[in-house]
Amino acid sequence: MTGKPYLEAVRQQYEALPYPPRDPADETRRLVLATSGNLLVINHHCFGGRRDFRRGFRCLVAGGGTGDTTIFLAEQLRHSDAEVVYLDLSTASRAVAEARARVRGLGNITWITASILDLPQLGLGRFDYIECCGVLHHLESTEAGLAALNTALADDGAIFLMLYGRYGRRAVYDMQQLLRELLPPGLPIPEKIRLTRQLLATLPATNGFARDYEQWRSEIEAGGLGDAGLYDLLLHSQDRCFDVPQLYQLAAGAGLQLLSFAHRADAYDPRNHIGDAELSSLIAGRDLASRQALAEQLVGNLRKHEFFLARQAGRGATLADAGLALRSFGTLYDNASRLAADMQPGRVLRYTDPEHSLPIRCTPITQQIYAHMDGGTSIGRLREQVLAAVPGTSTEQFRQELQQVYDQLHPRGYLYLIEARRYGTTVPDYSRLR
Repeated sequence: MTGKPYLEAVRQQYEALPYPPRDPADETRRLVLATSGNLLVINHHCFGGRRDFRRGFRCLVAGGGTGDTTIFLAEQLRHSDAEVVYLDLSTASRAVAEARARVRGLGNITWITASILDLPQLGLGRFDYIECCGVLHHLESTEAGLAALNTALADDGAIFLMLYGRYGRRAVYDMQQLLRELLPPGLPIPEKIRLTRQLLATLPATNGFARDYEQWRSEIEAGGLGDAGLYDLLLHSQDRCFDVPQLYQLAAGAGLQLLSFAHRADAYDPRNHIGDAELSSLIAGRDLASRQALAEQLVGNLRKHEFFLARQAGRGATLADAGLALRSFGTLYDNASRLAADMQPGRVLRYTDPEHSLPIRCTPITQQIYAHMDGGTSIGRLREQVLAAVPGTSTEQFRQELQQVYDQLHPRGYLYLIEARRYGTTVPDYSRLR
């Protein structure tokens, strides 16, 4: 470890190239959404779907960068007494984030320039929720960073982390190594960027990064994240990756439980990648962490891990809580009731968006379930309505079909559970917050 609570080269990078690059003027026309700052997602995974965010809620965005999650959280919490604390070591990044907040007229953010490793000495108190996205893998010690976050976590609070994936970024790490060996040490940042772009333009087609170039294009080209994205991806001075077993080891070392994955959760289930019955039988009996580790290797393209941590396990909402309601989300947010109207029993309806293509087996029960993904009809009330509306339906039939719908939609980010008719005061209008 150095004498400073951060690596100087990392600080210099984000002073020169605030990340991700954002124009505060864009706040007049769009809101950047972030899974890690979505109160619906947070409530489901961390607070059993029953958290009331109206009073006394405190959240820390540790490594807030140019403000995406900070702004999104503050916008959702605008009409509450909740406090959003932004923490970052880059004054340039903070300046962008503050400018974005001013454009939106947000006054519920506390701004702090410091390192995550300073947290134990800052006296900020405890937080109900800590978001730390893409930061800890840029510290000298990820373990020390998580330990610092843990000192600021309320006993019943939760942490969101995003850490780079080992298998999905193989080509990136090969390119990073090539650039370390090729570029002379001590080059200024602009010169490193110039020479890297020159190299990318001449890579042979057989190069691993060249083969995968399309998936990284938006991060490094001018139409995407530009120079800031290129430097962050290929020239970062401190970049560590993790596989699933290492995530569990990291959590255990801090005395924390890995609650669930928040992004591409379906990819962590090996059953979604193996269709062969004999091979699938080899997975039976393995614990959850082992199955997730196998799935990561099977799918091979998990570029990042996004997951929730807490001191106690079993924090997520479940279908067993009859007081919770279904709330469709993602591209299904406005479409669930429309799909229900189009359902004809006995048919298979296919729902397709840029992420997934899902076959929906249409039955009278499933039609009723889709028609009530409104956040207002409790599971208990829905069950009563289905039993009355669909003659001959048993409670067990309803339970089985509800479970099937949930298992298909929730891991793909299309469905969450919240306390019926309560979400602070109302369910945030995510059709407006876009």
